[in-house]
Amino acid sequence: MSHPVARRYALALYQEAQEKGVADRIDDDMDTLRETLHGSRELVSMFRSPIISRPKKEAVLNRLFDGKVDNLTMRFIKLLVEKEREELLPDTVSAYSALKDERLGVVEAHVRTAKPLGYDEAESLRKALEARSGKKVRMKMDVEPSLKGGLVVRIGDKVFDRSVRHQLQVLSAQFQERAFLSQN
Repeated sequence: MSHPVARRYALALYQEAQEKGVADRIDDDMDTLRETLHGSRELVSMFRSPIISRPKKEAVLNRLFDGKVDNLTMRFIKLLVEKEREELLPDTVSAYSALKDERLGVVEAHVRTAKPLGYDEAESLRKALEARSGKKVRMKMDVEPSLKGGLVVRIGDKVFDRSVRHQLQVLSAQFQERAFLSQN
């Protein structure tokens, strides 16, 4: 869940982009910002640092994005710095992406598997998740060998745990419960 203030800023940007008819361009800009921030921990740290002056932060933003993003996006970034909210930029970008996904009917599924899925397996899983959720599914895949086998899927606050590790834990708990009950 994103920061509530970041969500308000994202919503304001989203609404203005819709009103001005530049939503697709701003969507692309937010993707660019997300990739840039994701690729640079130093940049995120700079935004969160109270030691680095606002003019320096604004100069870095100008160098990175001026002429590369829409004027609305640039004004928005500068507004965050001006309002002393630049540390919220990463959360605001995430909140904007969530708003875009809501508009497009997309949900993100975080899928953890014991071993990498092949293309056909991943597509079959995606289609099954779309049928279950009634929405388009974008999957984020992670390999976690400790699962032993199977998979764990999280969509929003729902978790579907079909891992071997989980099944073994369930069986173990059932055996312990039966052993306890048979002793009484």
